Amino acid sequence: MIKNKLKYLILMIAVGAISLLYDVYYTGIIFLTLCALPIILLGIIVYCNWRLTIDIISRVHIVNKGDKIPVSVKLNNPTVFPVSYVKIFLTYQNSYSDKKYKKTFMVPIDSNTKTAVTCTLFSECAGNLLVSLEGIRIYDYFKIFSIKTKLKKEIKIAVLPSYYELPEFNAYKNSLIVESDSYHPTKKGDDPSEVFAIREYREGDRPQRIHWKLSRKVNQLMIKELSYPLNSSILLFVNLCIPKGEYKLYYMDAVLECALSLSYTFVMKQQVHYICWSDETSGSCSRVRITQEEDLYEAVNGLLHATPYYNTTDMFSSYLSQYPHEQYADTYFITGELSTMWIHSIAALKTHSRQMLYIKGKEEKETDVVKEEVLQKFMEMGMETWPIDISNIKQNMELLSIG
Repeated sequence: MIKNKLKYLILMIAVGAISLLYDVYYTGIIFLTLCALPIILLGIIVYCNWRLTIDIISRVHIVNKGDKIPVSVKLNNPTVFPVSYVKIFLTYQNSYSDKKYKKTFMVPIDSNTKTAVTCTLFSECAGNLLVSLEGIRIYDYFKIFSIKTKLKKEIKIAVLPSYYELPEFNAYKNSLIVESDSYHPTKKGDDPSEVFAIREYREGDRPQRIHWKLSRKVNQLMIKELSYPLNSSILLFVNLCIPKGEYKLYYMDAVLECALSLSYTFVMKQQVHYICWSDETSGSCSRVRITQEEDLYEAVNGLLHATPYYNTTDMFSSYLSQYPHEQYADTYFITGELSTMWIHSIAALKTHSRQMLYIKGKEEKETDVVKEEVLQKFMEMGMETWPIDISNIKQNMELLSIG
């Protein structure tokens, strides 16, 4: 733009010199027009900038990893002046990362016109994609002057992690049943603490299940059918403590993929369970009871809004303080980081068995002595450890045959 100003200044000097050398009426008019034109152009873009309205929208709000995300910027120019150059500034970033990406593009807008320009974004990692319209810059017709307007209009698009059923995984590893106060809505069982239905007596029914009070009332034998308890004795603890560095987004993505694939497998096998995760921002743990696929979506939404952290804070102790009396048959600990400070908290959890899925990163050496020692300590306390290669998550998870 400085170059354009210099060119215009040279043109004015040249025309001014000509008007002085040649005392002709029209050369003076041309020179005065050139002097007045920048002021007129500046007035036009000030007016257009004042009247111009701009917004950012997206036709989709939930996408899968790698999907194209169309984002549109809508502009409305209600003035009689066309605007030849409008530069639009967009930024976008994954909520799990501090890194921002910038995108700029130039569009014209005719007078009394509404228009929209669409750009396509994508994210190869799960998380909330925050797309922000940072501002616009309007140029005059000769690109001599410009006015930049700052805007802070933002939209959020949820990028879902990948998850799938694990065919070799045994959801019923442990037969230990923990006391439950929830029951299957359509399936009968043998829990005497809850009645599922009452029906007429049939040959072969147990005498212990006769409802004597009702039988006397209706003058025929009636049988109590008992309820089927929904056993919530499995806990998936998603540890959002991940290593720092250029691969932190991939670690977070891998942790979510592993945890949600396990949960989805349990849902497909009708195994009720809990998903729990820590959030250092609030200093607490969140927990969702998963009985059907809709509950899994609630957990996904909560995880996408959680904040990962990069130190070795013992969030497991926070869980113990929030749920001190909970007990489980199986606990699965999914993490991208390892620390010996978690050992005592995990050992204090009331559970029959403990499993850990550990995300092994790209940058790790084949033999990391420190992490090998930590893994050894976890195994010494009776915890099964399953390394998951961050480059081959699906293949590793599908071969997982715990139980």
